[in-house]
Amino acid sequence: MIDKINLLLRKSYIPGIFRVVTLLSFFGLVMLGFTAYSTDRTFLLQLRNTNLGNLVVWSYWWPFIIITAIFFGRVWCFVCPVEMITSFFSKAGFRKKCPEWLRSGWGITIFYTIILFIGIRGLLVHRNPYMMAFYLFFIMVVSIVIGVIYEKNTFCRYFCPVGQLLGLYAKLSFFGWMVKDPEICQSCSDKSCISSNYTYNFSSKSCGVDLYPGKLDDNRYCILCTGCLKACEKYNHKNISGRPNPGIRYIGFASNFFKHKTLTMAEAFFVFVVSGFVVYEILSEWFVTKEILMYVPNLVKDYLNITNPLLSGLSESTILFLFFPLLIWGLPFLIARLNGSSLGLSDYVRNFAIAFVPIMAASHLSKALLKSTSRIPYLGYVFSDINGMSTAQKIIDKTILLQKLPEWVNWLVTILVSAALIIGIALSLKAVRVTDEELSGSTSQSKAFYLIPVLYGSIFLITVLLWRWIKC
Repeated sequence: MIDKINLLLRKSYIPGIFRVVTLLSFFGLVMLGFTAYSTDRTFLLQLRNTNLGNLVVWSYWWPFIIITAIFFGRVWCFVCPVEMITSFFSKAGFRKKCPEWLRSGWGITIFYTIILFIGIRGLLVHRNPYMMAFYLFFIMVVSIVIGVIYEKNTFCRYFCPVGQLLGLYAKLSFFGWMVKDPEICQSCSDKSCISSNYTYNFSSKSCGVDLYPGKLDDNRYCILCTGCLKACEKYNHKNISGRPNPGIRYIGFASNFFKHKTLTMAEAFFVFVVSGFVVYEILSEWFVTKEILMYVPNLVKDYLNITNPLLSGLSESTILFLFFPLLIWGLPFLIARLNGSSLGLSDYVRNFAIAFVPIMAASHLSKALLKSTSRIPYLGYVFSDINGMSTAQKIIDKTILLQKLPEWVNWLVTILVSAALIIGIALSLKAVRVTDEELSGSTSQSKAFYLIPVLYGSIFLITVLLWRWIKC
């Protein structure tokens, strides 16, 4: 099967044809979003599910890319139209070298933090179809601007927060993009996969994200454009046997994940912020845990008399995505230091940040299952009222009563969510052990670092136990 897929990927129109389809779909979703506008938060709670554009983006597209990243790698990047757009504009643009501040990874991290603080919590882009459309349009504009200014696929490699997140989750994937025979690459004289002669080709092109396919052993950064595969085949002037060499390979679940690689501070801080966001994503699903989670943010807002929606979102984000993760990340480090560990704060963050990733991935997977299934009752109405304004009002007025899902669906989702979280915690425990052994050999730095999966994982497991199993 994999050989047949790699054979298909050698076609010149792959993945271009898929990216054209997703680009047209993108514009359709943006147009649908711009047809629905409201500032009433109660109304928006229904409108987010009755507007076809908003429903597709947040209840099905986003879960899809999370699930596929965990099991199959950065599949979304394969069909994402942004790569096609940035490639086009970079070919016609100034082609400036990517600056160091972008290469460091801080560009992605800062961009994601702005989206999270202002977009998600401030402007409610996940609830308001109009703001969702504006957000998607904004992302497209930013990608064009970056494409015009900088060379190659600078946006995809150094600016796209979705790609950064998918790259981390893709470390768990069963599949990876790499060469089948490294010796062929070592003896290759033309190096077509990285040659500057083919950088701006449409199909058979060298890597646009500063990677050398011959040494790929990690899923984090490759955007699956398949250009190196086609270039390796097309520019094989000496007819070397075994080419094209790059392609999709079966590597086994999480085999990428346990290859110890220290994250940069920018990548670690990205994980830090996302770890807080994922806690909110899961705990906000149940009104009991949501009230507990929001107690401190609401207390702060009342004390400071914050009523402006944007300022309210910023204050909530600061507490939820910075202060709370600081407690979870800081406690294992503090206990380890008190027990005599010599590991510095920077080394702790950069090495052990990876232990949070499988639990984050499991929690995001759980959120995807919960959201996509819970929105099924809305599917019967969105196609007859695509902007959703009328349907949302009828649901509020109770002239439309949404059907409940069969009980077996809820139990199936509960079992899958529980299994995902248990596996995520187990992978995190192993990640701590592997990292600890890599840093200190046979002598453990500190058993306190095992508190990372224990503390972080218990947040989600206890929530699921009380909410989905005991049904308090």
